Amino acid sequence: MKITGQPGIRLKITSAFALVFTLLSIGLNLYSYYKIKRLIIADNNRYLLSRAKALLDKTEVNPVIIPLPEKNTFLKIFARNYNGSKTLLFQSPGAISKVNIPGHTGVTDTLGYRVAYVVNTSDDNPAELLFAVNADSLEATLRYLLLLLLLSTVVSVLISGMISFWLARIFLKPLQQIINKTKNITGGELKERVPVKQSNDELQELAETINDMLQRIDFALQQQQNFFASASHELKTPLAIMRAELEVNLKRPAITDQMAEVLNSQMDEINRLQNIVEEFLLISQIKAGRLVLKSYKFDLSDLLLKVSYQLRALATEKDVRMNIHFNKETDNFTITADKEKIRIVIANLLVNAIKYSVNGKDIKCTVGFDHELRKMVLRVENSIAAPAVDTVNLTTAFYRNNIMEVGAGMGLWLCREIVDAHGGQLVLNSCNFCFTSSVVLPV
Repeated sequence: MKITGQPGIRLKITSAFALVFTLLSIGLNLYSYYKIKRLIIADNNRYLLSRAKALLDKTEVNPVIIPLPEKNTFLKIFARNYNGSKTLLFQSPGAISKVNIPGHTGVTDTLGYRVAYVVNTSDDNPAELLFAVNADSLEATLRYLLLLLLLSTVVSVLISGMISFWLARIFLKPLQQIINKTKNITGGELKERVPVKQSNDELQELAETINDMLQRIDFALQQQQNFFASASHELKTPLAIMRAELEVNLKRPAITDQMAEVLNSQMDEINRLQNIVEEFLLISQIKAGRLVLKSYKFDLSDLLLKVSYQLRALATEKDVRMNIHFNKETDNFTITADKEKIRIVIANLLVNAIKYSVNGKDIKCTVGFDHELRKMVLRVENSIAAPAVDTVNLTTAFYRNNIMEVGAGMGLWLCREIVDAHGGQLVLNSCNFCFTSSVVLPV
């Protein structure tokens, strides 16, 4: 059965790999981002300080010489007095007027500006200069860098995910081969083995373990089938002897009616045991794949009448009556099949119909040639107590619709196996308090 609704092992491996790769990639990219950010800021600081010092070198306090600021740059120049106070010599228009003098030289960030503060320590030219540029450009560069790293993370995760999914398919291909081969191994094909690839890994160990398990199961089933076959053969002889002795005693003229009734009851039980033994032998042959059909021509309608006549006592006990109808359009009811095995099929279907039919209801048996299918069809219909029964599992070995009923649950399974061996079809239907069994056989 194919499992659906759950992620496969390939997807799980890919998801786990992608998750680990994503976390590692994000961590490494963030680390790289902060490292690169520090380098970019340091480089920008050196650039601003060099610009500020170049402007400061061009600045004179006495006489006052002020260098003109470049586009998108702002200046604020002071003259340092002897008493420590500062006199503003020049100030660019704009928000730089709100920028206070930093407590130390260097580059600071304030009010959306990057401000470089430099001081001329010479007493001959005691000038101090604030050089400011808008911080938007640097911040845009850093945002672009962060976005680029995040996009590279996403792209690398997608690419690595697809590659890992493809690689997982290659690595798990031997496992899929094991699954496919195991699906095709049935109870009758336990000689098949899973291919073992000499890879010296867990997949090789798994294949060898499955093969060892199949060998053990095959051996156990062979033992079981041999027991069924041997027991069936051993039981046939004593049952035949007991049957012969009962038939001899029943033919004695001096036998009383009471004794005849007892012997007839014993004869019925021996017949039932012989049928069970024949079915067991047949089951062992089917399980071992050694079912042999001895096919010859016979009249299916005649066989149906004989089997129904043999089951008349069981039908009378259940208070049901078997009505047999022959298709008037069918001139010849002859088929080529194994008569004894078809008899087992008919007997099983009729016994089930009698056992599960509602007391006092009729069982309808119809046989005839279907011109559309070009095959012979035997149909058994009986009423049941439930609106419908599960017909899907009825042909499964050892399945019983009602566990309180007597039986091993092998009858319909055996019927299906026999009909399939003849190239026919067993069709079960149940609805509206009615159960129908149809056997379709080639002529």
